[in-house]
Amino acid sequence: MAASPVSRSGIDLLFLVTFSVLVAVAAGMDLRYRRIPNALVLTILLLGGIFSLVAVGPVDALFRVTEGASVGLLMWFPFWALRMLGAGDVKFFAAAAAWLGPRLALEAALFSAVLGGVIALGWLFSRARPRDAKALAASVSADSAPANSEKMGSVPDATQRRISLPYGVAMAAGLAVTAWFPHLFHS
Repeated sequence: MAASPVSRSGIDLLFLVTFSVLVAVAAGMDLRYRRIPNALVLTILLLGGIFSLVAVGPVDALFRVTEGASVGLLMWFPFWALRMLGAGDVKFFAAAAAWLGPRLALEAALFSAVLGGVIALGWLFSRARPRDAKALAASVSADSAPANSEKMGSVPDATQRRISLPYGVAMAAGLAVTAWFPHLFHS
């Protein structure tokens, strides 16, 4: 049986396109600089609040933004505390989750984690050579160090790019897929 296309209103499409562009910019910044700037995170959060206000009204928007951002923060904060993620990644996800609300924030976190695992495995296998087992182990342990020491605007050196994983890319993909296909995990 063919699935029927989901009809979307103009505000829904504007929401989806704007959201997708913002998370794509964040992913690009993470890829290039291994940082997601606070100004971009704040922009994502503020625009999410505005779109929620227009879409669902003030009371529901307050709950959607607050609960979505809280769920996003709570899901990824432990990974920052364990030095597995940068603070920019966590703040970015929380701000973007404010657009989605709590249920979709959980789904986006799950999808992001799966994508992040795939990216991490690909990253490890691309560097693995049988004779370089010690070097691989050293590079994996170096990944737990925060990658936020460089200034925005400078391109990371080869060592920095080799030892850090741009997890914001997986988060952006998980967020975008969840926004475009909110019923993906439901029957």
